[in-house]
Amino acid sequence: MTGELDALLLVREVEEFLYHEARLLDERRFEEWRDLFADDGVYWVPLAEGQESPLESHSIFYDDKALMDVRIRRLRHPTNYAQSPPSRTRHLISNVVLEDGGGDEIRARSSLVMFEYRMEAQRTFGGDCHHHLRREKGGFRIALKRVDLVNSEAIHGHMSVPF
Repeated sequence: MTGELDALLLVREVEEFLYHEARLLDERRFEEWRDLFADDGVYWVPLAEGQESPLESHSIFYDDKALMDVRIRRLRHPTNYAQSPPSRTRHLISNVVLEDGGGDEIRARSSLVMFEYRMEAQRTFGGDCHHHLRREKGGFRIALKRVDLVNSEAIHGHMSVPF
C-alpha cells in the first residue's frame, strides 16, 4: 500500500508542477518559466509528426536556455509589434501520466490545449507534452519539454508565445 500511495503522491506532485508551469506562461512570467529548466534543459516543438531528432529536421521551436533568453527579450522589447498588444493565453493541462517515475529523472506525458487571443482573433493549439523532469534543489527542473502539436505541419503564422 505504501508503494501505491507514493506513486499517487508523485503523480500529484508532477501535476502541480505542470499546472504551475502553465500558470507562469499564462501570466507572461517568461523569465520564471525559463528558470524551471535545468541548465542543460531544452524546449522542443517538432515540425513533423513522429520527428525523432531536432538536429536532422526543422522544428517549430528548439531552444536551449540561451535561445529562451533571446526569445523572452524579443517578447519584452517595446518595438515588438508582433506582440503589441501582447497575446493572452490559457494553457489547459490534462491526462497526466508518468511514463517512468523511477530514478533521478521522471518522464511524464500530458495533453495540452492552448488558447491564444490577440487583436480580436483566437487560435487554438492542441498536442501531447512530454516532460523529462529532474529533482534539483528540492523541486523539479525540466531537462526536456517536447510538445507534439496535433497540427504541427499546418501553416501557423507568427508564433512567439511558448506552448
